[in-house]
Amino acid sequence: MFPTGKPHISYSEVRNWKECAYRHKLQQIDKIDLFKPSPFLDFGTNVHEGCELFLKGEVLDRDRLLRNIENAWQEHGFDDPNWVSKQPGWYKYFPVQTWVQWANHMWDDVPIFLDEKFEGWSTFEAEEELYEDIENRQLKFKGFIDAIIKVPKKRGSGFKYWILDWKTANAYGWRTSKKRDPLVQAQLILYKSFWSKKHGIDPKDVACGFVLLKRGAKPGNVCSLVEVSSGPKATEKANKLVSNMISSVNRKMFLKNKNSCSFCEYSGTEHCR
Repeated sequence: MFPTGKPHISYSEVRNWKECAYRHKLQQIDKIDLFKPSPFLDFGTNVHEGCELFLKGEVLDRDRLLRNIENAWQEHGFDDPNWVSKQPGWYKYFPVQTWVQWANHMWDDVPIFLDEKFEGWSTFEAEEELYEDIENRQLKFKGFIDAIIKVPKKRGSGFKYWILDWKTANAYGWRTSKKRDPLVQAQLILYKSFWSKKHGIDPKDVACGFVLLKRGAKPGNVCSLVEVSSGPKATEKANKLVSNMISSVNRKMFLKNKNSCSFCEYSGTEHCR
């Protein structure tokens, strides 16, 4: 039995371990949950659901999704000055009406962006689950892919498949350092690797990227694509990262990474001083 007690791992666990193995232990093995509500989480969840409904050709029930956002703000007090005063220095407050406006702009722009960026595209699947064998390990890799679209090849017959992941971001998108971060890119590289094997599709016919949905960007400039290089070398590195994580956890090596303390929920608590 893997120390986490689960027969699978996910990218988020791999990333958590890479950033700080001790934090991974507290969260996944010791099961210490210090979850705190976040406006970014509630906002992102509902925006993602809206994009999923669009891709599946279902009715995008904006009223319900926007009501979900408003209810979350009321339940958790995200507009309460007392709650706002307790947030870290980097947090910039916006009222719930602004978040609602951002969500509408995102849903308005996604169809236009896809049509412009991927001519002739169609949905292959939205929110597809991965639960695939990890080579040479008695574990599964679990994940959910936000969107897989297929685009007719410009030359010859057949399709090019795109694995896309929606990421809400600030108005300026991501910094170059984040776009090039191997740990960030590993998410889609792993998704592509396991998805290609699952469907028996040549990896050369599969591309991947993050679609940034930018809060506060002007309509028409809300979406941008961050392509991820996912060739054989990148895939090998990503798979090695997974293998190293499994071996380290099995050997119960839980080293602290003090460079990851700034945004860690355990930092300064009784669990990690």
